Amino acid sequence: MTPPDATATARAAATATADIAVNARGLKVHLRTVAIGAVTYRVVSLRPATTARFSANFFHDTWHLLTGGAGALVLGRLLWGLAFQRQPGTLLMIDAPHLVPTPFEADRADPIVVVPAGLTRFDVDHLRTLRRRLGAGVPTTTVRWHTFGLPRALTADGANAVWRRDEYRAERAREQMSRRAGLICYTAPPDVLRAHAAAIYQLRDCQDMSYHPLAEAGRFRGWGSDGEVQVFARFDDDVAAATIARREVLAGAERPLRDESERQAVWSHRDRVADRRRAARSRSR
Repeated sequence: MTPPDATATARAAATATADIAVNARGLKVHLRTVAIGAVTYRVVSLRPATTARFSANFFHDTWHLLTGGAGALVLGRLLWGLAFQRQPGTLLMIDAPHLVPTPFEADRADPIVVVPAGLTRFDVDHLRTLRRRLGAGVPTTTVRWHTFGLPRALTADGANAVWRRDEYRAERAREQMSRRAGLICYTAPPDVLRAHAAAIYQLRDCQDMSYHPLAEAGRFRGWGSDGEVQVFARFDDDVAAATIARREVLAGAERPLRDESERQAVWSHRDRVADRRRAARSRSR
């Protein structure tokens, strides 16, 4: 029998090789260009063929970006590439079809925007106009999003080095997460984006649920964080169960939940729906 440490070493080596292969291929993304006044925005978004899905909510005074293992891998790559952009006006937007209801009670999620601090102007009025223009249909171009250096940063030293540097304290103060213009907005300077990118990417293989804090120098000033990425191993199944549970609890009505009792009812019924779906899959095998 192979010793456990040798097995773990072989598994780590295989994972590292796979990461190098994945990041050697540029991630295909959509690019849309929108001029607002004197500012030209370059909006990066995922192509419909990308299978990763995301959601978002506000809970315990914290904005959460919710996703599965595939989403952690993609989000890590997106943040890494965004940290190296040089074109002013570049930002990242996650919206339909990659935005889905929450995996808890199937609440509608707001679109997610990531703005690289120091490169792109963070203007709430512009974000509002940008969202309206994009909704009207802006032509898209497909480009390659390169993340060559990410695998090297996935070592413990590479992923955490930026957090240990004294100068990071000033950079951390520029990191913010909030809701603006109907969008969940996250902004951070390049060093912070790179550090978060590596940490989030490493959550791709979580076995149940894991998380990574964002904007820890926000309103709590060292106690909690303004934002968080939460990764669920069964994210797609959880979203499906919550969507069915909400529909059944509300008898098919498409409306906001009225009160906490309805929310609790959906949460409880979601577990029953999940059990029902698992049982149905077992019978079909």
